[in-house]
Amino acid sequence: MDPRLLTQLAVAIDLGSINRAAKRLNVTQPTLSRSMKIIEDRVGAPVLIRESHGVIATDVGERLAERGRAILAESEAADDALRRWREGITSQLRLGVGPFLAATIIPGLVETSLRGTWPYALLVFSASAAPLIRRLIDNRLDVVLAPSQLRLHEGSLTQKVVFPDRLVIVAGARSELARRGVAATRERLERARWVIAGARAGIHGTESEIFRFLGIEPKKQNISVTGDLMIPLHLLRTTDALVALPERLIGLLGDLGGARTVQSDFPEIRRDIALWVRKQEQHRIEILHFMERLEEHLQKFET
Repeated sequence: MDPRLLTQLAVAIDLGSINRAAKRLNVTQPTLSRSMKIIEDRVGAPVLIRESHGVIATDVGERLAERGRAILAESEAADDALRRWREGITSQLRLGVGPFLAATIIPGLVETSLRGTWPYALLVFSASAAPLIRRLIDNRLDVVLAPSQLRLHEGSLTQKVVFPDRLVIVAGARSELARRGVAATRERLERARWVIAGARAGIHGTESEIFRFLGIEPKKQNISVTGDLMIPLHLLRTTDALVALPERLIGLLGDLGGARTVQSDFPEIRRDIALWVRKQEQHRIEILHFMERLEEHLQKFET
């Protein structure tokens, strides 16, 4: 099968229109229609279902389109490599970060890299810690910024703490614990509604750890879990929920709309951010350069 035909099919299916696909591919509509006819003659079955509002893929059409998308991705990667070569950028570094870092520390770092002084392209991927570490192990990322307390420790990885932090409890704006002078008694903590951010990210026993240190046993129906950033921040501004969050990072988020940190004497729960790399690549020149630039950037956040 001609690769060009497969890429044309993929574009037609993804755009849902022969006309729009023809414009995207810079060919005439009759030319693209003939290409689809050639594919269908080769297959011996329809690859597109024509409807009044556009086209959708048949089963075999979708399977062929997957190959077309893969060809397009490889072509785009080649174009990107050529662009970087022309600009004097000889390599790239794939960085994985969690949502809190993506919203606070990383934008300024990316801005620095875009000033043209870095000898490689910085590609940033955002997700929760567990999938990022798996991507690192599988060589789909080069470095990951994630909690050093991950239980996903693998013998092939090494880490260096670059941003010390600890977990604190923040009371939503409508919580009685957000008012000054209100004590965080065991009774108030147990009857509160809790949101645990990152409890499914691969960190050592986040829920049980927090409640054990507090010496409380909230009702299970009062506990919600999320790996997202916007959800807990929204709830802090609008509800009485208690949210467990990293202290230094939330300090970089600005106004929390009346939410306050709960003062308590429970033992410290560390949530240090570490730079994770594969052991065999820890001395790679791009990674050493990135670590140096990262440490310079993080000095801006020292208090």
